[in-house]
Amino acid sequence: LVDAARKGSLPDVKSALIDGASANKKNTEGTPVLVLAVQSGNLEVVRYLVENGARIEARGADEATALTVAATNGNIDIVTYLLDKGANIDAPGSLGDPPLIKATRARQNAVIRLLVARGADLDATDATGTTALEIAERAGWTDTVALLNTAD
Repeated sequence: LVDAARKGSLPDVKSALIDGASANKKNTEGTPVLVLAVQSGNLEVVRYLVENGARIEARGADEATALTVAATNGNIDIVTYLLDKGANIDAPGSLGDPPLIKATRARQNAVIRLLVARGADLDATDATGTTALEIAERAGWTDTVALLNTAD
């Protein structure tokens, strides 16, 4: 199941689950298969795992969640799906950064727009106390700053 999720192979994921693998299995580093599926970018695999019991808020050893990984990678379809399924929009992931901070650091403006529209906490900070707006301002990303300012 781990390899199938990492590769984003829906037929292999289905086969592994039919053969009795847990949708909440983790690889040897402690990363949940759902997070591996998000890394592959395959929404159908993500959807299938969630529909078969994968915990949306499962965390790896680095504390990454499916939502923080999808936000970082700019996968708007997976972010939308996870939010629709109840993922915590402000749950911190690796380094304690919530999805809005992850998306901002990666300059994923479509994801930022979605997170803001869905009510992400604009005052959330990273481990140093820096907000998404401050990150965008320091980087000189005027388009991202505009997105975050229009949310006020």
